[in-house]
Amino acid sequence: MAGTRGQAAEGHARLAIVIVHYNTSEDLARCLESIAAYPPSVRHQVVIVDNASRDEGLAAVHQRHPECQWLFNTENTGYARGCNKGMAAIVADYYLILNPDIVVQPGALDHLLEFADAHPRAGLVGPQLLNEDGSLQESCRRFYTLRTLLLRRTILGKIFPDSRTVQRHLMRDFDHRSSRPVDWVLGGCVLARRSALDRSGPMDERFFLYFEDVDWCYRMWQAGFEVQYTPDARFSHRHRRASARGRFGRSWWLHLGSLISFYEKWGMFVWLLKKWRDPLLSQLLWVLDMGGLAAAFVGAYAIRQAAADWFSEPLFPFHEYLPLLGFAGLLATVTFLMTGRYRVDGRDRARSLAEHTQQMGVLAVLLLAATYLGHLDVVSRAVLLLFIPLLALATFAGDRLVRRARRRLERGRLTLERTLLAGPPARVGAWLASLGEGARRGLDLAGYVADPVAGTGLPALGAGEVPWLGRPGEIPEIVRRYRVSQVVFWEEAGPRSAEDWAVLATLRRERIRLRWPLSAAWLAVAGDHVETFGDELSAVHASGGSQALAALPRRLGGLAAGAGLALLSAPAWLWLRAVRVPRGAAAIVTVELSDLWGHDPALTLAVDRAGRVLPLSWQWRVAGALCAGRVAVSGPRPQTGGRREAPRTPDEVLTFWRSTPCAPGLTGPWAAAPAGRQPGVSARFRQLWRDPGGFGLLNATGSLAGGGIAGAHRPREEGS
Repeated sequence: MAGTRGQAAEGHARLAIVIVHYNTSEDLARCLESIAAYPPSVRHQVVIVDNASRDEGLAAVHQRHPECQWLFNTENTGYARGCNKGMAAIVADYYLILNPDIVVQPGALDHLLEFADAHPRAGLVGPQLLNEDGSLQESCRRFYTLRTLLLRRTILGKIFPDSRTVQRHLMRDFDHRSSRPVDWVLGGCVLARRSALDRSGPMDERFFLYFEDVDWCYRMWQAGFEVQYTPDARFSHRHRRASARGRFGRSWWLHLGSLISFYEKWGMFVWLLKKWRDPLLSQLLWVLDMGGLAAAFVGAYAIRQAAADWFSEPLFPFHEYLPLLGFAGLLATVTFLMTGRYRVDGRDRARSLAEHTQQMGVLAVLLLAATYLGHLDVVSRAVLLLFIPLLALATFAGDRLVRRARRRLERGRLTLERTLLAGPPARVGAWLASLGEGARRGLDLAGYVADPVAGTGLPALGAGEVPWLGRPGEIPEIVRRYRVSQVVFWEEAGPRSAEDWAVLATLRRERIRLRWPLSAAWLAVAGDHVETFGDELSAVHASGGSQALAALPRRLGGLAAGAGLALLSAPAWLWLRAVRVPRGAAAIVTVELSDLWGHDPALTLAVDRAGRVLPLSWQWRVAGALCAGRVAVSGPRPQTGGRREAPRTPDEVLTFWRSTPCAPGLTGPWAAAPAGRQPGVSARFRQLWRDPGGFGLLNATGSLAGGGIAGAHRPREEGS
């Protein structure tokens, strides 16, 4: 937002009317005259933001309305930025955004304010809009879906003009004669509550024109406010809708670009791509390297073939070189992995020429040595000597192409990393002041979280652009609602309670990128790497890529263990259900587990008459949980009753941070072992066989019979 609200000399107003103008002075004159004819009964101010218009009639309108506040831009900065500049120019309880082609009807402004005062949860209020002939204009809509877009923005709309999907989108099932909450309203005439702006933020300036109103309404709903439509206030709207008049004109392309930006910002698929951006980028670099390797080899062979007259030895057919090409690809992959070529540096740092030369030098030495020691007579030394520099050029160009494309996308705000800030407002505000424009750093700042000292909320930071979204305990839910892919913690003391650790565990399980200030040095000891973030240094814990691959063998192992347990325990389970349970010698109980990682599965176990968990051979129902991944053979100790035992000692903290998110285990490092010794394989196996899960005693409801895991039902240590 351009500037901070409240800098205007006029002081506090009840209503600020903001009009963004561009080359429509005739419409602007009609709009201002209607405001003057039917003004609101409260203190108000009219702000006109002109986006470098070349309209000759603007000067006359300016002279006729000196009571308005005029802001003249030197270039067309777009509709959203113009609205934000107008709202920042004055302090008001409400901001009415008007298009120049709006005409105010008698009493409309007062009716609109009265409705907003009567509905304090309404962050945005859209009035009833009428066409110039007095007919109803469809100004409130339901949010877009893929089907809606296809029927509204493609030729399919001509084929199916009366589609029920379009009818629902335009809310033609609603008579528009009563007030009601709606998904979104047209931004050409909308009233915004100032307190709601502090929670949702102003208009998103990535939208030059179109979809800024859809995004604004969506964020209002996400922030806990409503978007209301009311027919009590009526305005006339010429509504030119330039995007629909012609295909492939400038307005059409602007509409398409805004549509792409909207779904880049809120689309689930794009959010998942951003969360996996680092491993996906590494894979893309590898694909380009292998493509460059093949092209370089073909080019080297073609050059050698064209220069055959210069050589006395014949050149073997190309298919004879295919094994060498495969070997070169394998060797290049291993070499590049070991030299760190595919290690993504987060902030998109391209490899320097020196790094690239070093990597290619290692590859060249290994490749030449392998062909020489292997006595491969089929290999032309000229082909190899030509292949190596061509490969160096191809891979260097591929690396530069990917990095340049990514920077271009970031400048277009299409690959910005949605970021949530967590920490004291003073610390966050100081960092925002030094950051500058977040988009230039590849960041899309969704907002910040902090515990309010008093009251029910905190003010927006960063000149009103970074709203307060909630408390630290709400971070996982905020991450999901706002499609956040990165959380930055400015609280240097680190997590202090079990709830804090549960938040971190959930974020790691959902593979959200986490950042801390460099002063949290223990994170570097735990394996996190250090990067620049704005003008600060930060430690980064990336939760994607290798961790997901490491979880695959564990998942396959769980499937195999579940299948094996089902075969092993099926006869015993039948005997248990047919004989022991009816005789009262055993029972089947369901245990509700709680897990720091947030899995929280339910486990069905067989227990004896005293409530002690029976050996593994009787636990046929556990096989399904293993196959489904709800529990693992080895993992953290299962807990019950909503308990979430957080790391306490430094060793436990480091173990937690270096571990990967996994389901509770039927055995694990917590298994019973002789005093002073860590449980080995045999101790873990005995634990698994005798008391899977380490529950000890359970009562009839599945609760631990001693009051919790810390009670007397812990597995007895050997030798005790």
